[in-house]
Amino acid sequence: MNKLRKEFKLHYKKLLEAHIVFYEVESRAFYYDEYMECKNWKSWTNSVSICEVLKLFGFILGWEPKFEGDPWKFKGIYGQISPRIEELRDTRIEDANFAKEELKGKIQDVFNKVANCTRKGDRYESTAASKIIHTILPDLFVMWDRKIRRGTLGDEERKSGVEYARNFLPFAQKELEKAITTCMTERKMKRDEAIKFIREQCAGKTLAKLADEYNYMKYTIRHPSFLNDN
Repeated sequence: MNKLRKEFKLHYKKLLEAHIVFYEVESRAFYYDEYMECKNWKSWTNSVSICEVLKLFGFILGWEPKFEGDPWKFKGIYGQISPRIEELRDTRIEDANFAKEELKGKIQDVFNKVANCTRKGDRYESTAASKIIHTILPDLFVMWDRKIRRGTLGDEERKSGVEYARNFLPFAQKELEKAITTCMTERKMKRDEAIKFIREQCAGKTLAKLADEYNYMKYTIRHPSFLNDN
């Protein structure tokens, strides 16, 4: 099996640059902002209304036209995973302790259940699942796609909840930590100040969202500004 890349050299300025370029070259970039602004967070408790599910699926279909999610099935799945969601609500990608098996188990469980929210029982919506759970917990979950899996994990078929929880998220965290560290060093900031600064420079986006934008530009779009990073 291919191994993860071993070096993590992501400079915080590259994270800021990727955010700018993402909105310049990706016409669908604003779909995320539009959805997150119209999302009724109060409806996402221990259950969710079908209206909110339809809004979510509209956003997913904007990025994944072949997505075959079943709104009613997802509504039921969300009811099942809502206790896990509450347990993970205060966890941020930059601070998560991925050495804890309990944490990885919870993430894996949430991911796998959401990936099976389709009309076809044998279809596993790995890319859509990452987008869905990110919109639910945007500080923790990082979106991915086939090319991002290939670039970060070495194989696009490493798409299970196990790979997501035990390999991909820890990988994303390590890259973000390097960005935070470079910001702390160059700007002489404390860690929390550096995180705040990076986010403020990127319209308040979470580090999990910024990780996705960087990965998308580097691995999915293969934008020349990022091909020589790492």
